Amino acid sequence: MDNKGYFGKTKENEIVEFNNGDYMLMIARFRRINWSASKKDAQYQYFFYAIDKRLNTWERDTLDTIVREIAFESYEVLTDNLFPILSEYILINEAIYECLKLVEKLNPIYLNKE
Repeated sequence: MDNKGYFGKTKENEIVEFNNGDYMLMIARFRRINWSASKKDAQYQYFFYAIDKRLNTWERDTLDTIVREIAFESYEVLTDNLFPILSEYILINEAIYECLKLVEKLNPIYLNKE
């Protein structure tokens, strides 16, 4: 099993990468731009990308390897929906939980603890 997790941090934007077989899964957190004066929205917005590494070859005319992308409005919505999405790409439960542990680092409550 060649599962590898990566956690990268640049200022307040953070990215979690998880490699599993033919797919690289990326979950990113970005500070939300509030267009209105409402403070009800979450401070961060989250994005999920599934990248098929098999499609990333020079023999193809296009290098469009993203097979799925989803935006989530808050960390709670991300965590509520992430397990079924991950189970489409990762078949081993231990690897899914390993990826979910990496995603926990994107929780905004951990920003002040580091």
